[in-house]
Amino acid sequence: MIPGVMVAMGGRDWTVPPLTLGQLRRLMPKVRQLTDIGAQMDETQIGVLVEIVAAALQRNYPDMMAETVENLLDLGNAGAVLHAVLTGSGLRPREQTPGEAAAPEPSPGADAAMPATSMTMVGSASMGSSPLPAATPTA
Repeated sequence: MIPGVMVAMGGRDWTVPPLTLGQLRRLMPKVRQLTDIGAQMDETQIGVLVEIVAAALQRNYPDMMAETVENLLDLGNAGAVLHAVLTGSGLRPREQTPGEAAAPEPSPGADAAMPATSMTMVGSASMGSSPLPAATPTA
């Protein structure tokens, strides 16, 4: 099992590992489509949310299908689960001034409130699932 953030969905705890760099590269344009998690989400935003969460969960649960994720997520847990995926992958939420368009920038930590999903990569990404380095000659 790849280390990650524990989240509760559907009455069960799940270990959500960070996204791989390949997943981040592929999904980053979709992450930017999410502006807020809540009742005002449209069908496209719900689909993006499900795709992002499913991609992360499939690293630990290879049989996890997007349809299953769609049935595990609800308005009560969707924001927390997405936050776990994105911050576990090295992204941090950006504070947003009311009326101002979101622009990615680093913030001081992952414990900040997440008013929107405007995220940016910072240097402290988890290396928990990285393989050990190859032996290097010392002489």
